[in-house]
Amino acid sequence: MGAMTTITGLHHVRVPVTQLDVSTDWYASVFGFELDLYVEEEMGPIGAILHHPTGVVLALHIEPTRAAALRGFSVVGLAVPSTSDLEQWIDRLDRLGSTHGAVTTGHLGWFLDVTDPDGLVVQLHTSAQPDAGEA
Repeated sequence: MGAMTTITGLHHVRVPVTQLDVSTDWYASVFGFELDLYVEEEMGPIGAILHHPTGVVLALHIEPTRAAALRGFSVVGLAVPSTSDLEQWIDRLDRLGSTHGAVTTGHLGWFLDVTDPDGLVVQLHTSAQPDAGEA
């Protein structure tokens, strides 16, 4: 095997959606993503590229069958500083009427599941990890 080449980071996450405009608006209003461009073909828009001020890039692509197959599956994990930030997210999500779970202790930190318009799960996840007694 040859030498390992360099990976400099995560370029983007691609998410299948049913309705491009609904999902684009949802990711913008809930998480603060901004639309960079719509990807279009002859028949109209097929995808959207969004970016977050933190540098995260999200590519939404119209794929209703794949979106349905991934319903309930966590497709994206976004980092938050602490569990108190998760509590603030719960307040925000409640005000927006967005579906979410409770703060949960995981193996790699605490997280909060948020459900997008297609039923896919976006996790808000802390970097801090629970100690052995908390996990």
